[in-house]
Amino acid sequence: MHAGNPVMHHLKSVTEVVGVRSLEANGLWGALHELGHNQQQSEQFSPHASKATCSLWSVYMNKTVLGIPKDKAHNALALELRKKFRDYLENGSQLKYWEVFTALETYLQVQEAFDWEALIKYFEYQNMSELPDDNDLKMNLWAETFSHLVKKNLTPFFKSWGWPPRRIVLSSLPSLPLCVRVPLLPNRALNFI
Repeated sequence: MHAGNPVMHHLKSVTEVVGVRSLEANGLWGALHELGHNQQQSEQFSPHASKATCSLWSVYMNKTVLGIPKDKAHNALALELRKKFRDYLENGSQLKYWEVFTALETYLQVQEAFDWEALIKYFEYQNMSELPDDNDLKMNLWAETFSHLVKKNLTPFFKSWGWPPRRIVLSSLPSLPLCVRVPLLPNRALNFI
């Protein structure tokens, strides 16, 4: 599959895309993931986040359009398979291991705490000019911008996932209420206070 114009898809996967029974039973991940790439401004995201943020599109469309919960839309999001997130957090949250579904979990926790509207509003910021080239600065810009958007200092949350907070971000958020909860693990409700 390829996210181009037009979107290209393997013939053997056509049933997945157009078969009503298949859609109802399994959701639609791959094609929606590719369409998610078309919604991105790639220079805005660090290399770790590109696949995760376009997967948000898959989660959102499966849930809101098809009525398919995320754990049914992709087996990597099934509760019993999400132990790797606990392992990631308990083993020091090393950014080099913050890969596709671990990164997606970070964004899904933000979505659960602040709902889809906050993420949709954030992605309106994709028209920002003069984005940094440095990955740490990109992540800091994301954390800072989203913190201001939801009016919460999310530095502890992102730091617990291994994001590298810089002093400039830390100094720009002190007027916001501090998020004191760190990531919670599967089947949790985040409580940002």
